[in-house]
Amino acid sequence: MKFGTNSTMLPKARTFGPGSRRRPVLHAVWLTAAVMLAGCGGLNLGGGKSLFGGGDKPDTQAVNENTVSQIKDGGGGAKVALLLPLTAAGRAGEIARGLKEAGELALFDTNDPSIVLIPKDTRGTPGGAQAAAKEAVAEGAQLILGPLFAGSVKAVAPIAQAASIPVIAYSTDKTVAGNGVFLLSFLPEQEVSRVVSYATSRGKKKFGALLPGSPYGALIEQAMVASVPRNGGKLSAVERFNRSSSGIDEPVKKMAEATKSTGKGVQAIMVAEGGDLLRSIGASLQKNGVNTGQVQLLGTGLWDQPGIEAMPGLSGGWFAGPPPSSKGAFNRRFKSAYGREPPRIASLSYDSVSLAVALARSQPQNSFAPSRLTNPEGFAGIDGLFRFLPNGLNQRGLAVMEVTPTGYRVISQPPSKFSGAGF
Repeated sequence: MKFGTNSTMLPKARTFGPGSRRRPVLHAVWLTAAVMLAGCGGLNLGGGKSLFGGGDKPDTQAVNENTVSQIKDGGGGAKVALLLPLTAAGRAGEIARGLKEAGELALFDTNDPSIVLIPKDTRGTPGGAQAAAKEAVAEGAQLILGPLFAGSVKAVAPIAQAASIPVIAYSTDKTVAGNGVFLLSFLPEQEVSRVVSYATSRGKKKFGALLPGSPYGALIEQAMVASVPRNGGKLSAVERFNRSSSGIDEPVKKMAEATKSTGKGVQAIMVAEGGDLLRSIGASLQKNGVNTGQVQLLGTGLWDQPGIEAMPGLSGGWFAGPPPSSKGAFNRRFKSAYGREPPRIASLSYDSVSLAVALARSQPQNSFAPSRLTNPEGFAGIDGLFRFLPNGLNQRGLAVMEVTPTGYRVISQPPSKFSGAGF
């Protein structure tokens, strides 16, 4: 099953909730994007039209008023709550805004009355998330998208479970999955496993890891401990650093020595960092004589960032992530619509709203049953192929990218379909 877009104008999309306001009409390019339920005999769930065709963006305030009226009258499709920290301070609030707008973009693109999207503000706290979930249940939500933070997911889970409402959450903490909570997020363990598997297939057998002294670093270390021997390699050296420019010097120096050591002989280094600190680590590796022509640098999803091609010492590095082709088109469309780059995870909201529409359209009754969410053949969206597992985790079809002087390129394509328990 799939639904997509075309370039003509369509009626108002239906969403209401906090953060609604009148926005200027913006020009946007047409995005060729689809979410597909694999193996459904080619049933077309869409033929959807793009609200942004013809260069216009709908008046969100009018859309909201229309939707509120429909809900009061008991009309409309399945109600889907979108729980986000919309009024949280700092970066969290900015990310939440981007997630909300991406969800609206998906609803506009599908032009389908199958769902009504109900944004709710969690305020970035477990208490706020609990209150938002209770409101969503009281308003008849049949599916909850979000929350973003693990603590908020934990607070929402028992409320949703008591009401038999599944949750598609955006947290990367796999401990919150299960009992009706499904994670759509990018799980670092899968990124590590994919790039390590590729590296061993290219003859890299001895690995090192430069890891931040943080919960994220501990998670990557666990993934390396599991995936390296599983793929026939050995984890020879692990160095942890404080997340500061001065905190990386000694760990990088020790890792550089491990690449020259007869005993350790590190052939590939996992660098689990992003942003300015990744730039500093790359420069420090160069300074300490790490020859990236002989020692392969590896990264996580944190490497998927603008400007990585200009960072010293990283050219030729490999990392795993969603295939960039459709994600690039989504980013351009979002920027054209809203005037700024989307948060990296904005596509999660687009894909989850699109999936909700597809499920509701194809089977209006019991649309979001766990048996439908865990279709073993999976789904395909902006971030490529994915499927939910019965334990609430997900599997993704990830590509392997190589950093080049002009950005990055795919050097190992993602799988085109799932097969059994593997790929």
